Amino acid sequence: MNKTLESSRKYNWILWGIIAFLFFGNLINFSGKNIIGLSADLVMKDLGLNANQWGVVGSAYYWLFPVAGIIGAAISDRFGTKKVLSILIFSWGIIQFGALAINGFSALIFYRVLLGVFQGPFGPVAMSHINKWFPPEKRGVASSLFTLGATAGGLVLAPVIIGLTTFGWKVAFAVFGGVSIMWVLLFIFTTKENPSSTTTAQKAVAKNVVENTMQKKNGKEVVKAIFSPTSIFTLFLAFSSFIFVVWTAIWMPNYLTKVIGMTASQMGVAVSIIGISSAAIIFLVSMISDKVLAKTKNWRFSRVFVTGISAVIGSLMLVSVVFVQNPVWSVIAFGTAYGLTGANFAIGPQIMMKLVPERSGLMASILMSFQNVGGMIAPVATGFLIGLSKNNIIQGYNNSVLVVSGAILLCAILFLLFVNPDGKKTA
Repeated sequence: MNKTLESSRKYNWILWGIIAFLFFGNLINFSGKNIIGLSADLVMKDLGLNANQWGVVGSAYYWLFPVAGIIGAAISDRFGTKKVLSILIFSWGIIQFGALAINGFSALIFYRVLLGVFQGPFGPVAMSHINKWFPPEKRGVASSLFTLGATAGGLVLAPVIIGLTTFGWKVAFAVFGGVSIMWVLLFIFTTKENPSSTTTAQKAVAKNVVENTMQKKNGKEVVKAIFSPTSIFTLFLAFSSFIFVVWTAIWMPNYLTKVIGMTASQMGVAVSIIGISSAAIIFLVSMISDKVLAKTKNWRFSRVFVTGISAVIGSLMLVSVVFVQNPVWSVIAFGTAYGLTGANFAIGPQIMMKLVPERSGLMASILMSFQNVGGMIAPVATGFLIGLSKNNIIQGYNNSVLVVSGAILLCAILFLLFVNPDGKKTA
């Protein structure tokens, strides 16, 4: 009995270690990704770019991102998630050093496309790694902790990133390139591929996790799952929510300075507060979802209702920014909206992976690749809306917020109506 308890404790420490690595991997990922948004004015002035060109810069990152995500995740299902994660982060670390050579619009586009190729598979492969180690009733919190790395990297560390850009925006990219390579070395030598590679005593503790992914399905069943209403409307909610994420990364810093009237330093603090508050909300929503699942064993109540209602409220908080353009309210509204809609990024992949557990990497990659199509559309669409506004830039920014919040609200309602991971017909 004591031996089993001790083994369970050791296994829990292994799980915490895995989540810590994935959290910091996602933090590095989004820190490097969001340097471009936080240093928008510097880059645009340095390279002489206008709003339309800047929209293309934001979009370029996602041109090959979705395809790369599916290919990378499929490879990880075959060769192992740890190996693929190590290759991806090492590769993008080297690429980030290449930012030092950027000297114009074309070079910046090439850099962004190449970075997207290697960062594209990271999310689905990491989610598959979590699915491999954690039982279903713990995956929501585990996934939310991983997701919080994106929030920390993209928002909470904003003042740090802005501080680095004082040495030059290219230097900021190179710094995160070096940090990425350090992460890989630690990950390779201190973690294992899967639960079956732990000690004999710990295998008994991990057995239940492994058995959850062993229900085989044939090719027709996989295709049927992908094109089911549950899959389709989960994909669309992720798509609409990710449009907001990309808008936040590329345009929100400028929104806070040009529309709300903050200084650059105030903007950095505001973005950090938004990140901290949204991270807490994402974790809280995911924890509630896990607790409801553990109590009811009902995925529609625990995953769909909790996530869908959160997204509806989040979309309403987002649209409120247009009508109450006050600095304090903007921080509150953006933080709440990002947290309530961002919970979907922790729960959505769990829904997709439940449909085909043995192809968890593929299913997660389909969701993340589809949502990243929003990354191609959002920057260009926002740049277009701002361009249409001509001298009324504030109206252009506000129109983009209205479009994003409306898309999330519509997709959240459809998600609530038609998604049912339990496999029963909805009312």
